[in-house]
Amino acid sequence: MKPKELEQAKQLLERVVTTEEVAEIEKVIEEAKGKILLEPSLGFWEGKTPCWQMFRCPDEIRSECPAFKYRSLPCWEIEGTYCKLFDYGAKGDGTDICEHCRVYTRWGHGEPIEIRLCGKGFNPAGK
Repeated sequence: MKPKELEQAKQLLERVVTTEEVAEIEKVIEEAKGKILLEPSLGFWEGKTPCWQMFRCPDEIRSECPAFKYRSLPCWEIEGTYCKLFDYGAKGDGTDICEHCRVYTRWGHGEPIEIRLCGKGFNPAGK
């Protein structure tokens, strides 16, 4: 935190005297945490152009796609990526699209595709 913001926070907290005020501050902090997108390390994508850049995924798709969230694995090993759902339905576990995808062609080296991360997929309906 920058020194100016840290000083402002300290001044604000000095005036807090009731548990209700503390609860209100905690609520604001939790809301702020939900808006912060922590940039995870690039994992598998270190030194490579990741799929979300190759396909120029919009922010709203990228931030929800498990390929962006779980960077330790390549996108073709993750169930429920946006591109799998778009072409292969509700669960997004079909990998046929991956075999012909330019990302897999570039970075997969022809290795067999196996889904390694399940149940963390993109959910466009918010279910």
